[in-house]
Amino acid sequence: MSSVTQATMPPKIAVISSKPLSELTSEEKKARWREMSQKARFTDQSKVVGEAHIHYFWAGNTAIDAAELIRLQNLGYEIVKEPSPKEVLSGTKQPKIVAAGLKEDGTYIRGDVILMQIPQEDYEFFLLDIEQRHENSMNSVSEDFRSEAELAGSPTFTVSK
Repeated sequence: MSSVTQATMPPKIAVISSKPLSELTSEEKKARWREMSQKARFTDQSKVVGEAHIHYFWAGNTAIDAAELIRLQNLGYEIVKEPSPKEVLSGTKQPKIVAAGLKEDGTYIRGDVILMQIPQEDYEFFLLDIEQRHENSMNSVSEDFRSEAELAGSPTFTVSK
């Protein structure tokens, strides 16, 4: 190699690896997590503290979710609005509910979700309705199977309890 070529070549760099990390015990992991959470001051951004008889729900708030927002509003959900957002944001007034993402228009928006509400009684009715439809669907599966088997001439049996 000529001396000109050696002068233009970058110098060789030595790579020194750090020593391998050892596996943490479960107690060490818990202690590390507590330390990290205190440093970062992790908070539950989805937590909502409001009226006891109201069910709060973070709904998708994008163009893709527009149909779902309309469906929820048809069911009775309403977008949560803080009555005096400017005073709450300035710190001169307490909020009606405590939740992350209060905007100047009074809505609560976090990323691509918006806070909605519905009376707890209505929400519980919807849960019972979903449960009932699920049970009906499960019952109809076995009835449909027996009907189809009977039409095909296949025997079926029921296990007694």
